[in-house]
Amino acid sequence: MGYLYSAVWFVVAIMLFVRFRKESVVVYILSGYFAFAGIWWLVDQFAEADMLNGIYGWVLRIVSVVMLVSVLVAYTIEKNLKDKKAQQVSAVEQGADPELTEDPVSVG
Repeated sequence: MGYLYSAVWFVVAIMLFVRFRKESVVVYILSGYFAFAGIWWLVDQFAEADMLNGIYGWVLRIVSVVMLVSVLVAYTIEKNLKDKKAQQVSAVEQGADPELTEDPVSVG
């Protein structure tokens, strides 16, 4: 069954990278994580150690949490930059000076 999980992780990583790589930077992080997960499950099948329990299980959980947090941070930064750029473009179209428009990200 581990081979199936490993194959699914690799397929998801490849599909994300090939299909959505132009969409966002987050896709690179996610496809890297899914490739890592595929390798992890493949090693679990071949290694004598149980890679999903004990200290190795905790390593997998920590890496997963770090990846989740990094994806959330990257997504938030990218979304804020796109919103700021869209606001500047709309300000230029309306004839306003983009340097004088308020920053929607800052809270004061």
